[in-house]
Amino acid sequence: MYIPEEFIARLLGSVNIVEVIQKRRQVERRGGAYMCKCPFHKGGEEKNASMKIYEETGTFHCFTCKETGNAISFLKKHDNLDFVEAVELLASHVGMEIPKQEKSASVKRSTNINNKAAEIFYSQLKEENGKNTISYLKNRGISGETAKFFNLGYSNIKKPSLHEKLSKDFNIDELNESGLFGTNENGELYDRFRDRLMFPIRNIKGDCIAFGGRLLKDKENQAKYLNSPETKTYKKKYELYGLYEVRQTNKRPDSIFVVEGYMDVISLFQHGVKNAVASSGTAFTQEQLRKILSYTNTIYIVFDGDEAGQKASWRTVENSMSLLREDTRISFIFLKEGEDPDSYIKENGKEAFYGIAKNSKSLSDYFFETIKNRDDLSKIEGRTIAAKFALPLIQSISNETLKQAYINEASNVCNLDFAKLIKGDESKVNINAPKREKIVVDSKSIMKKSVLGIFMALIQYPKLASSTLFNLINPDSKFSFLSEIKDIYIQHPDSPASIILEKINNEKIKNVFGEALVSEIRLSEEDALSMIEDCIELISQTYVEREEILKEKNSLYELTSSEKRELQQIILKKDRMSQEEELLLRNLSSK
Repeated sequence: MYIPEEFIARLLGSVNIVEVIQKRRQVERRGGAYMCKCPFHKGGEEKNASMKIYEETGTFHCFTCKETGNAISFLKKHDNLDFVEAVELLASHVGMEIPKQEKSASVKRSTNINNKAAEIFYSQLKEENGKNTISYLKNRGISGETAKFFNLGYSNIKKPSLHEKLSKDFNIDELNESGLFGTNENGELYDRFRDRLMFPIRNIKGDCIAFGGRLLKDKENQAKYLNSPETKTYKKKYELYGLYEVRQTNKRPDSIFVVEGYMDVISLFQHGVKNAVASSGTAFTQEQLRKILSYTNTIYIVFDGDEAGQKASWRTVENSMSLLREDTRISFIFLKEGEDPDSYIKENGKEAFYGIAKNSKSLSDYFFETIKNRDDLSKIEGRTIAAKFALPLIQSISNETLKQAYINEASNVCNLDFAKLIKGDESKVNINAPKREKIVVDSKSIMKKSVLGIFMALIQYPKLASSTLFNLINPDSKFSFLSEIKDIYIQHPDSPASIILEKINNEKIKNVFGEALVSEIRLSEEDALSMIEDCIELISQTYVEREEILKEKNSLYELTSSEKRELQQIILKKDRMSQEEELLLRNLSSK
């Protein structure tokens, strides 16, 4: 999908980046900006806040790992979204509608094939061969209206096949990549879903991206439920069955129920509970949890009351800990063994279902109850085992307030000082961690200070990009990128700094630009122009000085291969070389 640049600019101007990040990280106000712990560090959570969020420019910058960007780029990386998904999520928060634009041909075809298949399945439900499926739905208490709302269908076992119908409009490669077909021993395609009730899985935009299929009668060597494989448009761990339908009834639901199966979602909807989703036949993942938390802070986990349901519930706890915030409410509803949400609501009704939600077990209660049952806490050995089990989960909590609350409670439950245990564990990690090569970065170098100064001036006064001072920058020098940044500003005079940031491709330059964005130094227009002039002059001097330094070093010591190449390039780029420089160039080339 192509999204106009003008819309992106309006969107970034409408969202508050602090609020976006605050829903996912603990944010503290410091002076005129905000700080949080950076979630993008390699190797885990950092101890101290190093990410600065600047509300005025709508940007963030981490001074440790140098990650920088705007609200869109934060969501992309933090929530594992692509660009379009991040834009859609932001737009939904502020109630903006994305302008309809034509998709690229390949993406459009990939989307169309599943949408077309869904239409075919739905039409087959009404045909003679689909009568058994309709009878099955009626026996399960599902009305025609609900079946239509979820676009349920039937995959025909008789001719013409789905393959025959779709091959009229799509080529063999498109059919093969769709996930709708398997391949037999002869390399021929066959319908993956045959004689099954079909559940279209739709993304947040309403496009069908995958299917689930249920056999109506048990068949030997065939699974009752069959799901689409992963494709380029369908990644199981990110998608939730029914989320699109939930948002058709309520864009910002107060709560969402997470259940295991397709029929659980549909049955709950039939009985008036219209805020349930299912994990598409996979374990409830952290990515799915993040997606739900983008739309509501209150989640009820309702898994079957069997051993598998218990295991799935605990995996949810493990996936949730790092995402917990003070306003996050995750609770568990444990049904009796042999029950599921479908059977429960049929027997007891909507009000009873909401009643068990009110009496659900909070994540913290479930967590500590599990810890208590881990071993015999009356004995030292039991308390030690329980503590070892709980420690890494508590450490994974990023919210400091909640983390402290869990530490205090765990200390009481296990009769051990968890604060010391965590501190000791961190010390152990630091001692045993392999030593990294120390990288020395001179943050006060002339180059960086000069580039930062120019960026700060341009960010505050974009029109200064038209200054003739930029003509003084050597197009062959290492600072030629400044002219490129200047050109971006000239081509996009009305774009906010957060948009300019997106147009910088070089990550190192982008990081320095991000640092300039979160600077609290304010300049007058006159001072900004003077800063550009002074900085460009310093850059020119630095370039000359670098040549002299390398020449001096060459006369005293052996240059490294990279230094030789650098000096060679400096000399070669000169319009005129002295005899001395020509001799030096020959010597460098012969070494």
